[in-house]
Amino acid sequence: MLSIFQIERLCNIVYLDILISGMNQNNLLKIMEFMLKEGFDKEKEFPCKMTRAEWEQVARSIITDSALGELFIIKHVNNEKTGHRAFCFSKEGGEVYVVFRGTNSDEEWFDNAIGLLGTETPAQKAALDFVKEVAGSIKNLKHLCVAGHSKGGNKAQYCLVAGNELIDSCVSVDGQGFSRLFFEKYSDIIEKSKEKLTAIAERRDFVNCLGFYLQKPAYYTGGRGEKTEESPFGQPLPFFHCPDALRLNTGEAGKTAQISTISEVINSFTVYFLTEKKYERKREKTALGLVSLMTDNIDISRAAESVAEAALVFFELAATDEDFRTDLRNMLIFERDVVTATAQFIRKSINQTENEIADKAMRLLAEKLILKPLYFRYFIKVTERYVVFTNKTEEMKEHHNHVMYFIKTIIKYMEKSKK
Repeated sequence: MLSIFQIERLCNIVYLDILISGMNQNNLLKIMEFMLKEGFDKEKEFPCKMTRAEWEQVARSIITDSALGELFIIKHVNNEKTGHRAFCFSKEGGEVYVVFRGTNSDEEWFDNAIGLLGTETPAQKAALDFVKEVAGSIKNLKHLCVAGHSKGGNKAQYCLVAGNELIDSCVSVDGQGFSRLFFEKYSDIIEKSKEKLTAIAERRDFVNCLGFYLQKPAYYTGGRGEKTEESPFGQPLPFFHCPDALRLNTGEAGKTAQISTISEVINSFTVYFLTEKKYERKREKTALGLVSLMTDNIDISRAAESVAEAALVFFELAATDEDFRTDLRNMLIFERDVVTATAQFIRKSINQTENEIADKAMRLLAEKLILKPLYFRYFIKVTERYVVFTNKTEEMKEHHNHVMYFIKTIIKYMEKSKK
């Protein structure tokens, strides 16, 4: 059997188009040798926001690892419309590895949102269909492992539960969580499934903590995110969401670590939003609106409304839950660089001429609240007042106006506190 980090390498390479390009090679050793010789020169954009040097390191690690190099691609599916991609890797001895790619299309982004709200999704069902096809077509099958990164990790975990009798092991790398409805439907098989699961994640990853964990991952910290002259505050959160982020710069497996307070805060927020009954009618609209920000077909009005709705939930949680406030405080103290870099990353995407107030708020949050955690108490005070204010209104029809009210208030309060 391959080790966890050998399987993680397979979760990397399923993003490479060369595997489905028809170069008449299905052996990983030969494919990676080709990539180093001339394949990377033809890549216009490298997947997963990884650099060429990082991808070359992936290729070399497979070439020098005989257990990986001797694997063959014996079956694959690649749906350009939906973004669904999966490979079946195998070698002599009956070991089979089905590996799913992460999110790669607008359709899959919306599928991610559905996965946090409903029992199962079209993408999850398509993944299980591929597993069933593999299991039914391979003779002398001795061990079937399913794996994947990000959405691919979620697909693998779904297959483990829904197709438990077919699967011997599962590896999820930064895989997204599930909804309450999923746990209710599969309550009788969840514990049995978890015995076959190994979940790993980068300590600052922001995807594995979305929703309810099937199994909380073992966390690692790699070589990404170091400060440089170009990035004096480190790197924003998206920088840590790639399968290679769990490795050191040398290519070796990263060091085990504690989950970051950022990931804890994200998990607490999403679980609160998915659990509180009063948000039940708004969940689908809000989740799909937020996801539209990730797509090429952005519905601006729906996205703006959803951001405002999510902000209301976050502010209420910050004002009413002491444990959440503690995590927030720790996040601003111990994860300051990542949060600051993320805030600046968001600021750059804001159209300043149309969103002067929002831009000013982001600047204050980055420069004051985040860089000076003592400002946290002012943030909480304003949040508590804001929640009282919004709760006095009969209906939240103009919630974006309420959020703008909050932003204006916190700007005013923080500027006043400077004097």
